[in-house]
Amino acid sequence: MIEIILVMVSGVVAGRLLRHVKALRALPVTTMATVVVLLFIMGCEIGGNDAVMEGLATSGVEAAAIAAAATLGSMVAARAVYTLFFAGRERTAEKNEE
Repeated sequence: MIEIILVMVSGVVAGRLLRHVKALRALPVTTMATVVVLLFIMGCEIGGNDAVMEGLATSGVEAAAIAAAATLGSMVAARAVYTLFFAGRERTAEKNEE
């Protein structure tokens, strides 16, 4: 794990030092292409694994439940933050306009 972190940190440092090199402006395109290829390969690996494919329905239901709960929790938290911090400002602005 430490190797992965060191590689990432060295990439950040190299990117920071080389940010003005025009040849590196193509990196976002190549990065996206690499990610797409890796996702395709990962899909092939998952599709070829019988154990994963057999448990896909159960995992899918669990993932959908977790996603729904996370979305609902985010909505509730966003509403609470809005009510606590921003709703009062709108009322004050409306009073100042009158």
